[in-house]
Amino acid sequence: MSEPGQPSSVPANLGLWTRRAVIGSMAAAGLGFVVFGPRAARAAPAGRVVLNYWEKWTGQEGSAMQRVVNAFNQSQDRIWVQYFSMSPIDQKAMISIAGGDPPDLLGLWNFSIPAFSQAGAIEPLEEMASLWGAEIERTFAERYGDDDGFVLRAERYKAPVWKLQAPPGRGGGRLWGVVNTCNTLGLVYDRRAVREAGMDPDAPPRTIEELDEFAERLTTFREGGSRAGEIDRIGFIHREPGWWNWIWGHFFGGELFDRDRGVITADTPANVRGYEWVQSYPERYGLGRLVSLSSGFGTYNSAQQPLLAGKVASALHGAFIGNLIRTFDQNFELGAAPFPVDASVYDPERPIGLLESDLLVIPRGCPHPREAFEFLCFTQRQWSTEQLAIGHAKPAPLARVSAGFEAAHPNPRIDVFNRIAGSERAFGKPETVVWPQYEGEFNAVMDPLWKGERSARAIVEGVQRTMDRHLSAANARRARRDGGDA
Repeated sequence: MSEPGQPSSVPANLGLWTRRAVIGSMAAAGLGFVVFGPRAARAAPAGRVVLNYWEKWTGQEGSAMQRVVNAFNQSQDRIWVQYFSMSPIDQKAMISIAGGDPPDLLGLWNFSIPAFSQAGAIEPLEEMASLWGAEIERTFAERYGDDDGFVLRAERYKAPVWKLQAPPGRGGGRLWGVVNTCNTLGLVYDRRAVREAGMDPDAPPRTIEELDEFAERLTTFREGGSRAGEIDRIGFIHREPGWWNWIWGHFFGGELFDRDRGVITADTPANVRGYEWVQSYPERYGLGRLVSLSSGFGTYNSAQQPLLAGKVASALHGAFIGNLIRTFDQNFELGAAPFPVDASVYDPERPIGLLESDLLVIPRGCPHPREAFEFLCFTQRQWSTEQLAIGHAKPAPLARVSAGFEAAHPNPRIDVFNRIAGSERAFGKPETVVWPQYEGEFNAVMDPLWKGERSARAIVEGVQRTMDRHLSAANARRARRDGGDA
């Protein structure tokens, strides 16, 4: 799961770093291990080409990736992949690449691609596909019985997913990495609570207006049920889990970045409306009561997670909540639907929802590019992508899913999240090197917005001004380096 972990800042001027400066930076940051490399958990068999694969995942998600690594290692006798989990992976990776000592393979997020590609830190994959694709296609057909051609073809993927790994726009279209998992967000809800409130759990809200009414009917109160009492369960709240504070304008038709023009678009009317809607909830239910309720929310990875504990009846969430339900409450009746949108942009055939992904890339200076590319292609076989999707409780990135995929999936409503992933109106995080600052700005303004300290319009306009400055500074740095824009 990419959330809630956040990437750290990475050097924007990789090409200007010297090896001495890099090693000095590692020492200052306590990252000197990169010079020597991490220790393998298991020695590779003699005679194998050993690939070092750095990834973000631990626990259940790391185990799912390790199963794919093990399957590859056992399927042939030339290459051995060693899986290492580390954090903060983006910073450590950028430093190791700049120092001339990169891993063979690297797991990033799709929103990391602008910074890494503009810094020349990762290799585009088209030339590798041209050099080795036909050979790998023949190998996979002989070794695994694959009969659907070379794996890195756009038509194999859901169209929005392909765009995450080969983003269009100014200077885009290069294939910088491959999606090893993807995630979408929708409205998840407690079907039992919906039934008990006298509503049909198979008819979830479709518009913001319907969601407001849905939330109102699902909200319950203590002290005899009087609306004057403390809230016992909230029907919906924007701050649970609170990992996507930047997202709300999208459900009113807004966007945060114009990729074609390369400009920040935080203060558009649609985005302002989105944050006015957010601000309406503490006004409607009372800030003090919402703060009191949320102070009792349990941690995410526990049976006291607010949806499972009955403190929240619905939330914006990812398909990966299925793993939580499988672990802590298999009797929980999960409902899911595309997140409601403003009536002016509602289209049931084209749902709006966040699509994000983890990407597997090959760093610049990779010691074994041919072997790394073969493993990268192995991760894109249908078996591999579905093993990870099931293990991570996420949608499948490929356009076609195998028979039995949905039945084996821990999220009983994975069909909803798969449909969002294939929608032409699925959106990603803005593809700009200033995204970490952009997300940080929305996180910083959420408290004053929620408390009503300033109007939603004033807050969003402030984000616009701040991000205009960040983007201008990033463009100036890049222009000095190579004459481009961020």
